[in-house]
Amino acid sequence: MNLETQNAKNLISKDFKLSNQAANDIVNSADIKTFETLCKNSEYIFDFVADKAIKNLINATNKNNLSATLEFAKFYDPKFSQYIETVWQKYADEDLTDEILNIFDSGTTEQKIYAAKYFEKINDPLALEYLNKYAFDEDELLSSACACTLRAFGDKTSRNKALEMLNASDDFQKFSAIKLLINYGLKEDVAAIINELKTSPFSSNIAQEIMYKYSFSQLENLLAPEDIIALYDEIISSYPEDITLDTIQDFNVYEFIEKNINNKNSYIQRILTDTKLLVELVVSDNIYTYDLNKNALSELKNIESLLKNHKSEGTLISNELKNEKKRALRALNTLINLNSKENFKEIEELYTKSCDSEILCECARVAKCLDSKLNPAIGLEKITDANAKELFKSYF
Repeated sequence: MNLETQNAKNLISKDFKLSNQAANDIVNSADIKTFETLCKNSEYIFDFVADKAIKNLINATNKNNLSATLEFAKFYDPKFSQYIETVWQKYADEDLTDEILNIFDSGTTEQKIYAAKYFEKINDPLALEYLNKYAFDEDELLSSACACTLRAFGDKTSRNKALEMLNASDDFQKFSAIKLLINYGLKEDVAAIINELKTSPFSSNIAQEIMYKYSFSQLENLLAPEDIIALYDEIISSYPEDITLDTIQDFNVYEFIEKNINNKNSYIQRILTDTKLLVELVVSDNIYTYDLNKNALSELKNIESLLKNHKSEGTLISNELKNEKKRALRALNTLINLNSKENFKEIEELYTKSCDSEILCECARVAKCLDSKLNPAIGLEKITDANAKELFKSYF
C-alpha cells in the first residue's frame, strides 16, 4: 500500500481523534490528492478500516463544504464511492441536483458514474436524456449505472433499443445490447439473452455477466433447465484460461453439479465429464492453484470429491454429436480427452454428414488423436477455405 499523503495515513489510523481530524481536514480543504490515493489503494485497505474512514468523512461533510465532493468525484472506486453517494443523497436539493446535471455535460467519466447513481434515488426527469445517452457508453461502470437508474425510473427507451439491437449483424453491437439488458435487469429479458449466448463469440463474457447478476436459485426460477445447462456450459468450458477459477464459488458450480449428478442427459453428462477432467487437472498442477484464494481451492476440492465416483460414458456423450455446432465441437474434444475409441463410428458419421469446415477439421484431429482412420477425400471435397484445408491436411 502506497498512501501518498499524511491525511490519508491519518484517516485510516487506529487513533480515533487523528482519524476524525484528518477527515475534517480532507473535506474542508478539498484535499483531492488524498481522496485519489485512497481510491488507488482501496484494495489494500481492510473493509472495517475503510468503513470507519468513510463514516468519519460523512460526519465531516456538511452543506458548507459539500462542494469538495464534486471534485472528489473525479476519482471512482467501488469502496469509497459509498462516501460520495451517501452525502449527495443526504444533502440532495435543487441546487445540488442542478450541479450534478451539469456534470453530465462537462464532467469526467468518473463524475458521470456518480451522477447516474445519484439519480437512481433522485428521480429528476431532466436526467433521462443523459441516462439514455450514456446507457451504451464504452465505460462499463457508466453504462451499468445508467441502465440501473433507467430501471429505477421505469424508462424503457434504452432497454427497447437494446432489444432491437439483438437483430443487428454486428457482434459487438449485439454484445453492447446484451450488457444493457443484463444491467437493466428485467426478468423477462433473460431468456432472450441466453438465446444470444448460444451463438455469440462473447458467450463466456455474457455468461459471467449473468452469473454476477443472478444467484443460482434465481436462475432456476427464471430459466428453463436447458438454458441453465447452456449457461454453465459456457462457464465450465471457459475455465481456467478465459475465466479465473476464483469465481468457481461465486458462480455456484458445486450446486449445479450436485443438482445434476444423476442426470443422464447427454448434455449434462458431457459437462460433468468436462468438469471432472478440469478439476483433476487444476488440483494436481500447482501452476493453476498457486495464486488461488483458499475458498476457491477448497471449492475445487469439494467438486473433485463430489465427482470422484462419476463414470464418464463415452457412448452417451457421443449423442451430443447430433446437436448444434458448438455442442458437437465440445463433445468431440471431450471424446478425445476420454480416449473414447469405441465411439469412433459416431464421429465418422458426423464427419460424413457435415459440410462445416470447423467440424470436419475437428473430426480429423480426433481421428489422429485416437489413432483412427477417416477418408481424407471426403473432407477435401467439402472444405473450400484455403486455411481450413491446410489445417485439415495436417492431420493426415
